[in-house]
Amino acid sequence: MNNNSNESLQILMPVHNEGKSLEETILKIYEVIKTKINFSFIICEDGSTDDTVEILNKLKLKYPIILLTHPFKKGYSNAVIDGIKHATADYLMVMDSDGQCDPKEIFKFWDNRKKADLINGNRVPRLDFLYRQYFSNFACFIYKFFFKVKLNDPSFAFVLTNKKVYSNLSSFKPQMPDGFFWEFNARALRKGFTFFEVNIDHKKRKYGNTKIFHFYKLPQIAFINLIGLIKIKFFFDD
Repeated sequence: MNNNSNESLQILMPVHNEGKSLEETILKIYEVIKTKINFSFIICEDGSTDDTVEILNKLKLKYPIILLTHPFKKGYSNAVIDGIKHATADYLMVMDSDGQCDPKEIFKFWDNRKKADLINGNRVPRLDFLYRQYFSNFACFIYKFFFKVKLNDPSFAFVLTNKKVYSNLSSFKPQMPDGFFWEFNARALRKGFTFFEVNIDHKKRKYGNTKIFHFYKLPQIAFINLIGLIKIKFFFDD
């Protein structure tokens, strides 16, 4: 583990109605890496209707947090893009705020940061509902038909990029509103950036359920994402 680097890291976390788990998640991350890496948070709050904003306003007084809030829900991809626009560090990590990943796993990305432009996580095992795993596996098959990227888990929201990558991918209009990393990785591939994958121990959510991939939404999400992939593949040069 490289603890002596002066290189900086920002951890971008999109947040929507995570009041029950957010404080615990941020505290754990902070305690694990505060003396190891020069880092801060970018929290992109996306129209929460619980006490998330109130909790974040308290947390930003205790921890190094850039807080971006929005009065209504813009969607996951737009929230992440807004956060990327505020990034300034040498490296940017995007991870979800649901506490499904052990903060110690951050070091797997950090210690391998020189091996590629993007360091991507791979959930092993993936502890989601079976219907989500089946959907994701099928989507991954289609995805790799369009984009020859050597990733086992291209949709996983646990990714470290260097500044060159996120600076080049900070202003596109998302074509896949609920499939940000499918799109982000595809666009990074088109620009010639390199990838390296690390295995991540994935845990079940401690609180609540997924906000996006409910079973009844899957046909609509699949159709929108397929159209998005076609647009990115054949109609966009960036």
